[in-house]
Amino acid sequence: MYIVGTHRSGGTALGTILSSVPGVFYAGELYRFPFPIFDPGDPNRMCSCGLPVLSCPLWSGVRADADRDPQLLSELRAGQRRFEAWRHAPGTLLRSLRRDRALAHHAERMEQFLRIVADRSGATTVVESSYSALRAMLYRQAPLGGGKVRFIHLVRDGRSFFGSELGPAYGTHPGPAWQRIRPAIAARWTAFHSAAIAFCSRGPDTYLRLRFEDVLRHPRETLTRVQEFLGIDLSEAIARIEQHRPFEMEHICSANRARLVGTLTVRPELAAPTKLSRSNSALFWTIGGWLELALGYRPGTERAPSSG
Repeated sequence: MYIVGTHRSGGTALGTILSSVPGVFYAGELYRFPFPIFDPGDPNRMCSCGLPVLSCPLWSGVRADADRDPQLLSELRAGQRRFEAWRHAPGTLLRSLRRDRALAHHAERMEQFLRIVADRSGATTVVESSYSALRAMLYRQAPLGGGKVRFIHLVRDGRSFFGSELGPAYGTHPGPAWQRIRPAIAARWTAFHSAAIAFCSRGPDTYLRLRFEDVLRHPRETLTRVQEFLGIDLSEAIARIEQHRPFEMEHICSANRARLVGTLTVRPELAAPTKLSRSNSALFWTIGGWLELALGYRPGTERAPSSG
C-alpha cells in the first residue's frame, strides 16, 4: 500500500494507524534506502524503537538480508538516480511506455527490497509513504509476486503544507534550498498532487483519495472507507482514536520526526489549516488555488503556525 502525494501530509500518522492491524507493517519512506540510511550509513538517524537505525534489530536484519545479493543495493541506488529523480521524469515515462528492460529491472529490484522488508517484519501488507507519484508508477512495473499495489492519495490542506515548509528544515538531507522559496513551495504542492492524480488514479480498486483533515475530524467514516478499500479490519484503530488512546510506533526509521516520541495520539485540533500572512495566502491561492478548491478545501477557519 503506497501513500502518494507530498511529504508533511500526515503519512506517518496514517501509516501508524494502519500498522496497528496484525499483518500490516508501516515501513515509512523506503526511497531513503539505500541512501542515506544504509549507504554510506546515517549514524544519527534513530528508529522509533529507540535505537539507531544501524543497530535496530529489524533494519539491521533487512540490511543483512539485502547484502546476500551483492548487487541489490548498488543497483537499487543506480536505478533511483536514473529513473526516480523528477528531472528524469520524461525519460522514465517514455521508457515505461516502451516496456524498457532497464526500467523493468529497477522495478524488480524495488520489489526485491520490499519483499525483504515484508519477510523481516512478518507482514503480508507493507505500507510505504515515499509520496512520489513517479516512484508509485514504477511499482506498477513490478511483478509483486502475484500481489497488488494499492494507492492512497493522502492530501493535506495546501495552506498547512505551505506553512510547514516555511519552518526550519530538519534532517541530515533536507533537500536543496530552492525548494523552500515561496513560489516553489506552492508549485510543488500543486505539481505533486496533480501528478498523483495523473499517475495513480486508474480505478476504484487501486486508488483512494483521502484528506488528512478528515482522518482527524471524522475517523470512523474516513477509516471505514480505508477498511473497505484495503480489506483489513480497522475497528480497533477507530475505537482507539475515539477514546484518545495512543498508537505504538514500531520500527519507523524514515518518516516524520514525530516518530521519535514512540507513540502517536490522533489530535483533531490539527485539522484546522495554518494561518498564512496575506502575501503568502495570496501567493498560494494564485498558484494552487484551483487545485485546493477542486480537492474540497475552502477559505475559512485557520490556526496559527505551531512553534513545535
